[in-house]
Amino acid sequence: MDSEDLILTDNCKRVLKYLQSLDENIPRVGKDIGEALNIKGIYSVLTSLFNKGLVVKGNSISRKVINGKGQEVEKEYVTYLLSDRGINFNI
Repeated sequence: MDSEDLILTDNCKRVLKYLQSLDENIPRVGKDIGEALNIKGIYSVLTSLFNKGLVVKGNSISRKVINGKGQEVEKEYVTYLLSDRGINFNI
């Protein structure tokens, strides 16, 4: 599938452009990407990019967060980074 065959939503384009603009292609947590771009529902956007082969999933990372009961707990987050196709994709 060529880049001409892919139809991206506006949010997919925003995320892809943002990831391409970063200095390093390192794994990033979806939550952080969503906050940086003020996109709610970031995981559906990342899933779409993943299904199109523009991003890949990296290793999960663990962070300490405060849960609804006010307790500090470890939470696992999936990370994402550009695939070779995503790096070279023209928006």
